[in-house]
Amino acid sequence: MKRALREWTLPEPQGDGAESAFARVTRSRGTTPELALAASEAAGEEFDPLLLADMARAVELVRVALEQDELIAIYGDYDADGVTACALLVRAFRAAGREPLAYIPQRESEGYGLNSEALVELRRQGASLVITVDCGTTAVEVVKERPEGLKLIITDHHLPHAEVGTGRVELAPADALVNPQRPDDRYPFKGLAGVGVAYKLVRALEAVALVPEGTAAAQLPLVALGTVADMMPLQDENRWLVRQGLRAWPDQAPLGLALLAKSAGVDGTPTSGNLGFGLAPRINAAGRMDDAWLALRCCLADDPGEAKEVAARLESLNQTRRSSLALALTSARGTVEEMPDELPAIVLGSSEISPGVVGLVAGRLAEEYGRPAFVYSRTGDQWRGSARGVPGLNVVEALRQSADHLLSYGGHLSAGGFSLAPEEAAVAGFEPTLAEAVREQLGARQPLRAFRVDAEVHLRECGLELGDELLLLQPYGTGNPAVLLCASGCTVVRTESLGKTGGHLKVILSDTTGSAEAISFNRPHLRAHLPEGRKVDALFELEVDCWRGRRKPRLLLRDLRPARL
Repeated sequence: MKRALREWTLPEPQGDGAESAFARVTRSRGTTPELALAASEAAGEEFDPLLLADMARAVELVRVALEQDELIAIYGDYDADGVTACALLVRAFRAAGREPLAYIPQRESEGYGLNSEALVELRRQGASLVITVDCGTTAVEVVKERPEGLKLIITDHHLPHAEVGTGRVELAPADALVNPQRPDDRYPFKGLAGVGVAYKLVRALEAVALVPEGTAAAQLPLVALGTVADMMPLQDENRWLVRQGLRAWPDQAPLGLALLAKSAGVDGTPTSGNLGFGLAPRINAAGRMDDAWLALRCCLADDPGEAKEVAARLESLNQTRRSSLALALTSARGTVEEMPDELPAIVLGSSEISPGVVGLVAGRLAEEYGRPAFVYSRTGDQWRGSARGVPGLNVVEALRQSADHLLSYGGHLSAGGFSLAPEEAAVAGFEPTLAEAVREQLGARQPLRAFRVDAEVHLRECGLELGDELLLLQPYGTGNPAVLLCASGCTVVRTESLGKTGGHLKVILSDTTGSAEAISFNRPHLRAHLPEGRKVDALFELEVDCWRGRRKPRLLLRDLRPARL
């Protein structure tokens, strides 16, 4: 299988060329520098949490539990969205003078979502009300069979399951199920992350004085991290939530997260990119390589000694994750290159891939080959996998059409998870069925990595002034991609390997107007293709790198091609 073709779409040149680079960027995005500044300074809009179906019922259940001094348990998920949502509710109840139980399932032994054994254990420990975060909507049988006397509030954002053929949706029969994806939900914005839904619950509790005023606002750094990490659309309410969370970070971020950010090279107020590429992988490393409980401790740690300890352990696990991912990708790429080009999707099962990195491998393969990727590995007595989609594909719908061969599945439009039995018959039936489901949605499309360039620039323009101006367009993420700039006819001055293992690359580029430092992460092989003096066109994001109080512009390379002069 060949890698996806790359296509750069450049904006049409306009005007006399006297426009500033920022003006050219805003014009390509349908706005102006003045409107971008106004949008950055606007307060934004937050919707009434009681517009969410079952929210009033959830508030009433919490009120009764608090008044009767019942033990409340928070049941999270092991990814960054679930961990931050769990931490958010724990912190909120602590602010109200209560100490809830917190539970995060173990990835390999328990898998994703609600499981009966955990609910039994929480009930045994005395919990009478369990609040889930980032999971539970599709756990119909588990919820039906929960221990007697255990009340359950589900807060979630995953797509409900629809029956093949009828399209009928069955929701888990919880005492309250708060999920903007419910078919009967009328909440104006459907893109909340799991941590966003948990935040809305705290807002509703605050409105009736069940938690102190200001409790929800104090959790906005957690909301920002979980929303960016789960690749939710950074539009509408999410854009406001993430922006407020970034602004509140220096004063409100838990100490453990602040120290973890410093170990990732982030000092001061982070950007959405810092959260997505620096902090989120470190939080996720706990669940992938060890136990997500460590990540939860980091989000809850305010004691300096504990915060320092857990941040250091997460940093170490992240290094282990990187090594495991590098080995898995080498093996996976070798297998994919032997696959026929006509396959609509990459479906890859391998016991050699660590279960903790299957999602990362799927994401990289989908990006490199321009096809949706479904990667699974052996975990205990079953195969468990992750899926990453491409534009135009509903991942959950593709899995739904393959449900006869699966033990479980779930997720979002662009990403999901699944499990299947280890028997050869299950695997043999799953792969062709899934491929056909993908083909029905995508048709005979050409695999393509498309880059929409916001503006062509000279390297002289790529300084702190433009870098600071581009911050007005943040936060970047799904639905609001980072600004892509293109500099043509650059000369490679020199290259240098970076990182403890030489896994990153620094490139000094020059053109007729000036020079700039560029960096490429996780692509050390590029060095062999960039000899001194080579002429290239560079595609990049411009970021302002902050380290020990020093700010400098840096190009984050997204693609390179031979110069087309």
